[in-house]
Amino acid sequence: MRKTNLEKLNQIVTGGIVDLEILTPTSSRRVKTEFIGLLENKFIILNYPSAKRLPMASDYLRDGVMVVVRALIEGSGGHVIAFRQQLMSVASHPAKLLFIDYPSQVQLSELRSQARIPTLFPAKLKLSDDRTSFEGVIKDISLTGVMFDIKTTQEIDDIKDMRCIVVFDEDTKHEGQICSVKKHAKGIYCGIRLFASEEQMKALMGDHFIDPNALEVEIV
Repeated sequence: MRKTNLEKLNQIVTGGIVDLEILTPTSSRRVKTEFIGLLENKFIILNYPSAKRLPMASDYLRDGVMVVVRALIEGSGGHVIAFRQQLMSVASHPAKLLFIDYPSQVQLSELRSQARIPTLFPAKLKLSDDRTSFEGVIKDISLTGVMFDIKTTQEIDDIKDMRCIVVFDEDTKHEGQICSVKKHAKGIYCGIRLFASEEQMKALMGDHFIDPNALEVEIV
């Protein structure tokens, strides 16, 4: 039986900052906001982001939109939890709050024991030739690169050793080189070495609530 890790939701500190990613058909928006609480098996409650954090928030935060919530849990070694679920409702009284459907499972990363840290956030892969960009998910990250999961039926085995750009969000993108390509049932995994500095990689991890101190060794 698959472990759901739902008990970890109770370890998120009330009033603590979480990362909210709003998914749209063409892109995503990320914003920091506060965790208010939860009603077990019913919903998660987050504070409505301020206009300073997310201008025109009402354009993105609508009933039924899909979101990804990430939170850093302090404790023995530290953990990052993440789950993907629908926005159930936006309340306006007595305070503006976001009600998110309760997840069926939570992804848990035990930070101190892994050189590659599992992640779950979308990105785009732009190749150095004229092909269309590929949508995908960053499956893990280290101080030197990422594992990019592309869902595709195209034959793209020829991309090994190709230069590329990984677009993490509107403000963050890094050049790199595809070092490995491995097929799986629904697409391919691309091992990508990024040309970013260690400080840039640590900043990227911080933006996604990942503790870079978890990386005891670098992955080549």
